[in-house]
Amino acid sequence: MRALTIALVSVLTLTACGGSSGGGDSSPPPEPNDPPTLTVAPGLGGGPVQFNYVLPIAGAESLTFTATDPNGDTLSWQVAVSGAGQAATGLTYSSPASGPSFTIAVEPVAAPGAATLSLLVEDPNGGAAAVDILVVRSGAPSITGVSPSSAFVSAPQPATITGSALSLQNAVNTTASFGAAAASNVVVVDDATITCTTPAPGLLGANSVSVQNAFGSDALPSGAFRMYQYPVDLFAADVPLDAGGGEQLVVASEGATIHAAWLEAGTLVHQRSLDAGATWSVAQPLSLGEVPTEVQLSVLGDQLVASWIGDGATVRAASSADGGVTFDPAVTLNVTGDPVSRPRLARAGARVYCAWLQGFAGLGEQLVHVAASPNNGGVWQPAAAISDQGVNHEGHVLGADEDAAWVAFESAPPTGAGVYTSRSDDGGFLWTAGVLRSAVSNGIGEVAVCDDGGRVSLVWTRDGQLEYLISDNSALGWQTQPSLLRPADLGAITAVTVRGFGDRLFAAYLGGGNNVAFSRVGAAGALPEHVTLSDTLEEATAPELVVSGDYLFAGWRGGDIGAGTGAARVKFATSVDVGATFTAPATFGDGGAAQDAPRLVVDGARVWFGWLDYRGVGPALYANRTQG
Repeated sequence: MRALTIALVSVLTLTACGGSSGGGDSSPPPEPNDPPTLTVAPGLGGGPVQFNYVLPIAGAESLTFTATDPNGDTLSWQVAVSGAGQAATGLTYSSPASGPSFTIAVEPVAAPGAATLSLLVEDPNGGAAAVDILVVRSGAPSITGVSPSSAFVSAPQPATITGSALSLQNAVNTTASFGAAAASNVVVVDDATITCTTPAPGLLGANSVSVQNAFGSDALPSGAFRMYQYPVDLFAADVPLDAGGGEQLVVASEGATIHAAWLEAGTLVHQRSLDAGATWSVAQPLSLGEVPTEVQLSVLGDQLVASWIGDGATVRAASSADGGVTFDPAVTLNVTGDPVSRPRLARAGARVYCAWLQGFAGLGEQLVHVAASPNNGGVWQPAAAISDQGVNHEGHVLGADEDAAWVAFESAPPTGAGVYTSRSDDGGFLWTAGVLRSAVSNGIGEVAVCDDGGRVSLVWTRDGQLEYLISDNSALGWQTQPSLLRPADLGAITAVTVRGFGDRLFAAYLGGGNNVAFSRVGAAGALPEHVTLSDTLEEATAPELVVSGDYLFAGWRGGDIGAGTGAARVKFATSVDVGATFTAPATFGDGGAAQDAPRLVVDGARVWFGWLDYRGVGPALYANRTQG
């Protein structure tokens, strides 16, 4: 244990001063007043000007301080400490008080804690002395969680441990361990948070995460954290996900919980897994007889919203407040009559936004419409249309941060064809007119957006190359000029997916239709870096990209479907150095038929894949996941 950190103690000497009264008074100034002499209670550590006091949480003592005044003046005492600190350390006293002594009672408390108190003693003429004392109620730290819940055994990963009594105002040196190996780069942020890096090599399999200091230790159950092999090791055998005939799979996840929805026999169904895809609930229907298409999912804890297009004419949404166990009946978000397409969901806490295209494109009436719910789909505000400027919208994307939300879309109004953005600051009631963000061009496509902590990255293709624009205030203000993320050196860029992490922007895409590639760029002014993920020139489809701390995972379909008889396979590549390098592409599974439309879920180092497989009589959904 390192030496207890002692709060700064200041002994203040205050003197009374006389000044000129004018009128020629020549009487001498009064003598300076002598400060009292303060004697601290027995049992305090440190000194002579810095003090600390440590008492176990079950202990009880009285601390008596004395003072003498050389001038014989009556002394008064005052204590300053926060209300929360007083309660956490069990301090009781009467302040202000007068007399030659002052007592502070220290009562038992329920949990470890620490607080700094200031004790002042002074006489009526301005002489004073004061001390600051760090009071520590000692006891073992506690640990309540770790994120992420897994890492690769040979590739360190940043992790955050949460708990209590981890710092005690820097009075203890708390360390962390994963299994029998100590974590590195341990930073005790505060009493409730430790950041660290997982050990390498670690212990393969289940690990007990623990914290230790001079006052004790605590640990999570061994199943709370797991170390996996690297490169990714999936099961040899795939498992069916649906009852046969499923299509249009979508997934959303949080931690080890995965939500999956798909279309089967003309019905939209949902099921969930609480153990990273090892077991699944029974699939339940969400649609109500309409023909569903274009399914979307959004999840936050136990709050879940699904949206879809019904019969090509309605935007439907159903919500769950119990983690997908039950859903409220689906509601219609649009005013029916016009064709609708391309629903998109974004979430800021419990506030959910749904945006779609509505209107007849042939008449120039296809506009982005947005509906918002302040309570996870419990109620929805009437949909609002984004200003049209007399032309169609296309390819829109959506983002949100608290009451602010934004859409970006392709349009060609009289001010020029390009990428436009619109923003709402009132929870989706009112939206600004579209503002041109790209260069004027008819060659715009593939608009994509991502955000992390208010930093929004807007990406698009222009004449085959990849460009981007950054906002650091939730799409309120943007850089004035787009930057080039990648030229069309591999051929025209298509099928773009982007992710943001801190000040980094990551993108996966197709180059020339037969190269799967990746780009990353850091802070403003940094040069983009590129990696080609595929190792053969072949037909490919839209890659998936997931960021998990220092780990990046990319998945795609490579090869020809050939009506289900082709050699198309789900392929994936992994990076453990924030995208600087990737493993060679890998395939998996026990099927011999074509695979298509992969969906990728990652939690730490744990990976789950779902896809459309042609091995049976007809296409159906299959899945595979990390071993261990």
